[in-house]
Amino acid sequence: MNMRLTSKKIEQILITILGEEGLPLVKELMFKDNTSEFDLATKTRKDIKVIRKWLYILYNHNLVSFTRKKDKIKGWYIYYWTLVPESVKFSYFKMKRDLLEKLKLQIDEEKRELFFACSQRCLRMNFDNAMDFEFRCPECGELVNQDNSEEIIKDTHKQIVELEQELKELREVKKEKRQKLKEKKKVRKVEKRKKIKEKKVKEKKEARSVKNRVKKVLSEILKKKISKRKEFKSKKKKK
Repeated sequence: MNMRLTSKKIEQILITILGEEGLPLVKELMFKDNTSEFDLATKTRKDIKVIRKWLYILYNHNLVSFTRKKDKIKGWYIYYWTLVPESVKFSYFKMKRDLLEKLKLQIDEEKRELFFACSQRCLRMNFDNAMDFEFRCPECGELVNQDNSEEIIKDTHKQIVELEQELKELREVKKEKRQKLKEKKKVRKVEKRKKIKEKKVKEKKEARSVKNRVKKVLSEILKKKISKRKEFKSKKKKK
């Protein structure tokens, strides 16, 4: 399963934070990493102060990261900005989760309350508000009638089912990623232990090899000494 973070989903999240006027910046950030704030201002035809303000807002939501490099000629720092995919995914999940809770509250209210509206459907009021306005629309003055909530409940329920399914898939993807990460850590741990074991075996082998070489050298020295003593004794007897 792969719940890909599409361009449309990214736009949804960032526009919720910046508003529609931030769309040009969102589009520029989506398709290129490490873009300087000056390039972003040029491409979006926005004032650099506005671009910086939007970027800092996104940064405060952990949706972008930056690196900075010193301009060798001018001497000041230039900031280069990049979207953070994992943070964007989390924000998308949170946005959908909040919307689901809102829709559940809405459907409960629709089932619990009586709603009224005029024929022009200027606005929709619950019973208490309708009473306050003497059952007349505050916009057009027309008498209001009880509004049928069945269609609204049906549409809201459909949205809830779709959202629950999407959130379920997102959770499964997150679970899969966690499991893969856990397995990778386990493999790295096993490999590390294996390397440590191999290193110890190698060190022991080298230590034995050095010990054997020392023994051999000492043995040869001892043989030479014994040989010299015998030779010396032999010469002494002849005298």
